[in-house]
Amino acid sequence: MKVSIRLLKHTIKFVGGPHPVPKPHPAGPHPLAPKGVVPGSVGVSSNGSQSRSFHHNSPVEPQNGEYFSRSELPKRFRYPAVKDWEIDQVSSGGAEVVF
Repeated sequence: MKVSIRLLKHTIKFVGGPHPVPKPHPAGPHPLAPKGVVPGSVGVSSNGSQSRSFHHNSPVEPQNGEYFSRSELPKRFRYPAVKDWEIDQVSSGGAEVVF
């Protein structure tokens, strides 16, 4: 009897009690947001031009040897251009017909 109780006993001991389910709350401004701007509010640009931009809109300037974008790196550190035959291989799944 004691053997079966020991086998059924949990091997992980959970500390603390059950955690309360978080209640939904309205979106609030981020503590560092300018002028308390709330996401989706009138003050936020919705045309998408800023969200697609890769430029860092911060007043912080990169120091010597620092870059905010991979496209600003010297050419030797950039990814090589993808060749047409590589695109064909990926599109075909890498499989070729063998007879």
